Amino acid sequence: MRRALLLALAAGLTLFAHNPVPAQSSAAPEAFVRSTYNRYDAKSAASPDFLGRDGPSVFTPALLRLIRSDERHTPRGDVGKLDGDPICDCQDPDGLEVASVQIDRQQQNTATAKVDLHFPSESRLRHIRLRLILLPQGWRIDDISTDDTPSLRKLLQ
Repeated sequence: MRRALLLALAAGLTLFAHNPVPAQSSAAPEAFVRSTYNRYDAKSAASPDFLGRDGPSVFTPALLRLIRSDERHTPRGDVGKLDGDPICDCQDPDGLEVASVQIDRQQQNTATAKVDLHFPSESRLRHIRLRLILLPQGWRIDDISTDDTPSLRKLLQ
């Protein structure tokens, strides 16, 4: 009886070893989105560099490869297909405020975030949709759509 219990326990531990728990809870897409936009805080000493050093913390590897490919294939001094920060749909995030975040879960590991942003110099809100995927490192942005760009992925391909 004791041997059977030990074998069952060992089998259970083997299952956990082969199925690691993601770094972030699957219930945390809104927290990921809000923490991403909070990085634009004007009081912070360093603004985020989502197209550079901070890219892996917000984008899926596939989307980041497309961004880097666009940079590599753009002649020096020219502007590539991506002309600005796609997360805020802006070139200057000064005064950016998140007006609302709405999360729609499609599956356990995917979600869409509808984000409304307010800029002090604009009378209307900017509407951004982020397609999110839960990776072992946590939630990441796999595509972005705005009023002017239906799909960042398609733009960069």
